[in-house]
Amino acid sequence: MKRFFFLLLLLALLVQPLAAKTLTKVAAVVNNDIITTYQLDKAVIDALAKNAKGNQLTSKEFDQLKTSVLENLINEKLVEQRIKELGLNVPDPELNAAVEDVRLKNNLTADQLKQAVEAQGITFAAYREQLKKEILRYKLLSREVNYKVEVTSGEVRDYYMEHIDEYRSKPKVRVSSLSFELPADEEAVAELREQVVVTRKQLQKGKAFDQVLAAQGDAAFGGDMGYLVEDDLAAVLREALGGLEVGQVSEPVEMNNQLHLFLITERDSGDSGMDDRVKAEIEQLLHQQKTEARFKEWAAELRENGYIDIRI
Repeated sequence: MKRFFFLLLLLALLVQPLAAKTLTKVAAVVNNDIITTYQLDKAVIDALAKNAKGNQLTSKEFDQLKTSVLENLINEKLVEQRIKELGLNVPDPELNAAVEDVRLKNNLTADQLKQAVEAQGITFAAYREQLKKEILRYKLLSREVNYKVEVTSGEVRDYYMEHIDEYRSKPKVRVSSLSFELPADEEAVAELREQVVVTRKQLQKGKAFDQVLAAQGDAAFGGDMGYLVEDDLAAVLREALGGLEVGQVSEPVEMNNQLHLFLITERDSGDSGMDDRVKAEIEQLLHQQKTEARFKEWAAELRENGYIDIRI
């Protein structure tokens, strides 16, 4: 029962008549602003809704969650105060442009975007206000956090060497297939096998795949299968393709009541170095890690230089 008590208590607080909100207490003082117990309870409800365990939390886990939620509210209040102190703002044209950017990126009409937002249980006005807060936060972080974050080429190289297996792609092979349906008649099957042998020799001699396929008429089908990761292939295919070089043709492979020939057209060893894509990905990752670390330092500085009084 204790697991449900906290959730029921918070729900009871939130459904009190409007006049009862005046009875809420001060949970924390942040410089010249306050965070009320009502605001804290509402934030805890939101956090519980996002928590996989939800109302199955123990009393200790609930206390830890509530403490964490209050800390986040304090940090958010400090951020809001710093934004106001610096005079940062988002003019309507800038906010409208941000909304338009979201619409275009999601390929939606203005009405469709509004419907999508309202389907999430919030008004479009509230969505705009939420977007405005995100833009203000971005401006603040760009001014006070991001400009101090730098990722050097040496750090990128060191990270790559430490995680090289994560960036080494698996070997892939590009294959063209030529397939024949196996007939029910045994004599016809024998004739087909002879035809497949002849067809394989044509491919081995370098005759163009498309010409060989076209010459089969309705007796065969196939084409380019694209790049295949060898480790992901069925055992029978791995065995058939293993060791074949570009331009070589597999032995006839019988699968799914069909006979198949596979022509190797390209191979990719997967041992790619640190190309521009990998470098950019690592730079972004390290920048994000450094930004998060710097943000924690910055938030700690705000708290240290401010007045915080937790009263619950």
